[in-house]
Amino acid sequence: MNEMSILNEIQEWYASNCDGEWEHSYGLSIGTLDNPGWSVTIDLEDTNLEDKEFQRIDKHLSEESWIECWVAENKFRSFGDPSRLEEIFAIFVNWAKNQNDDWLKPPAPLSDEEEQKVDDEIFWNSLGEEVGPEICKHEECNRKRIQLSVMCRRHHFEMVKKRLVPQGAS
Repeated sequence: MNEMSILNEIQEWYASNCDGEWEHSYGLSIGTLDNPGWSVTIDLEDTNLEDKEFQRIDKHLSEESWIECWVAENKFRSFGDPSRLEEIFAIFVNWAKNQNDDWLKPPAPLSDEEEQKVDDEIFWNSLGEEVGPEICKHEECNRKRIQLSVMCRRHHFEMVKKRLVPQGAS
């Protein structure tokens, strides 16, 4: 059996997440450093690695031999000396494989209900605070209006979305 190379595995992971949308906002970047070395950033947002724990690696053996890998803000990040690019990819691939049995399977798409909940939450948060000093124009409401509306946050949401405010919103 022919063992797959690290580069092929990185390519497969990237391709498995390309769905016509993900690759327009996310991806993988490789750069060089002036000390000299490599810089690698891999987006984990909307992949099956999103929000997974990663134990930081920080090995500085000498001025010429060093590597750092960590996850922050849903990005795998790494720096390493000029001889460490393949090792950086190996660390990523081994970590990815240890997170799920089917490490190449992208996350399941959101259900219609989950997608609506996310959209509602984004819209609700975009409405901002109630500023007044004018009062909401909805009958029997004494809350202040939001900016750019004659209604309070709750009534503006319900008017636009034609449904009740999501549970947990105040």
